[in-house]
Amino acid sequence: MGCGSLLGDLFYMADSLLEKPRVQPLHPIEYRGGNEGLHAQLYRMYGEGVIGEDVFNALRVVADRGELRPADLAVHRVKVSHRPISPTDRETQNALIGIQSRLAQLERTRGDSQKVLVDLETRLANLDKGAATKEQKARLAVGENDEDTARQRLTEKADLASSHSRLAAQAEALREDLARLDHLRTRLETKAAELEAVRAREELAKINGM
Repeated sequence: MGCGSLLGDLFYMADSLLEKPRVQPLHPIEYRGGNEGLHAQLYRMYGEGVIGEDVFNALRVVADRGELRPADLAVHRVKVSHRPISPTDRETQNALIGIQSRLAQLERTRGDSQKVLVDLETRLANLDKGAATKEQKARLAVGENDEDTARQRLTEKADLASSHSRLAAQAEALREDLARLDHLRTRLETKAAELEAVRAREELAKINGM
């Protein structure tokens, strides 16, 4: 699970804002697609103070269901008058919006993957029980001098063991993917925290006239 071009752009943008003098504004992140674009706009409106936390949380639920409409956002745009954002603030804002949007996507992906892992682990446990039952029946057949039945049960046990091996490999690969996803999420959260700190210092500097 590697970083795609959008993630690479997000990290590059964040690092540029944190490490380089802000002479020229960076290009804002481009969002393509209907629902993805609306999702990004929702975060932007929240970050710019156009909507409050209650409205943001309510609209985010709608967005996660894929039911957010442009009109839902337009209503709130015309209701609120907010202060202009300087080019420097907008650079930080764009980076934060991109990171927050991707974090939300990672959280949904992780939830879906975790459900798959739980299902795999349940199936593995059932295969273990099935294999133990087949072995027990094979022993009973041997005790009854029924070699044909014993061989059949042992063959069935071997089939279950083979299925178990394949599923176990998939489960382990999924655990590794989830670990990489968690590492990526931590990196994004760290970048977001750094940018929030930079933005807070800039606001304090404005107030103090520095």
